[in-house]
Amino acid sequence: MRCVLPIFSSIRRKTPPNFEPISLSEAKQHLRIMEGVHEDDAYIMALISAARMYFENRIGQTTTLTQWQAKVKGWWTCSCVGTELPYPPLGTPPPNEVAVGITWKDCDGNVNAIPDEDLQIDEDAYPSTVKYIGGEQPPCESNATVTWWAGVNSPAEIPQMWKTAMLLLIGHWYENRQAVVTDSGAIDVPMSFDMVIGACSFDGRG
Repeated sequence: MRCVLPIFSSIRRKTPPNFEPISLSEAKQHLRIMEGVHEDDAYIMALISAARMYFENRIGQTTTLTQWQAKVKGWWTCSCVGTELPYPPLGTPPPNEVAVGITWKDCDGNVNAIPDEDLQIDEDAYPSTVKYIGGEQPPCESNATVTWWAGVNSPAEIPQMWKTAMLLLIGHWYENRQAVVTDSGAIDVPMSFDMVIGACSFDGRG
């Protein structure tokens, strides 16, 4: 059988992260703001979230534990290889949750869940992969919804290089409330951020 790789679409965050990779204290220290000064705390926290999302979108990975959801077409047309899960690394889910879950809708509109034992997850791969190993398969035209947890469970697990890149963004946005204009045009992010991004490895080790 010829393998046709499934196509992910409508990828979105199903749940926000429980914590940010950069603490308010770390950001204020980088910005050289005294701990006793709190007038910009809410704004700085917003910058931290924005820096995390920008960084994750830029490198295609997840920092802190987040649940993602995506639609998949053609999932069942390929049974010989696993399918890579976007935005690695695969995370350890909260209690009573599964790392990867798949549901599919039949022709009558009924939602069916794939049993955990019918899924084979390769956590050693990067990105991790999931493969259907059950018996009877849903119709090929069925659309599946996949949810998976990605990211780490503790700020201590965030590579320092990743934190450095996000702190550079936070500092740039804090000092420049709009795009910086130079003789050569507008600069939305500092060159130093791009340099750090270039030095980051993208296998989850920083």
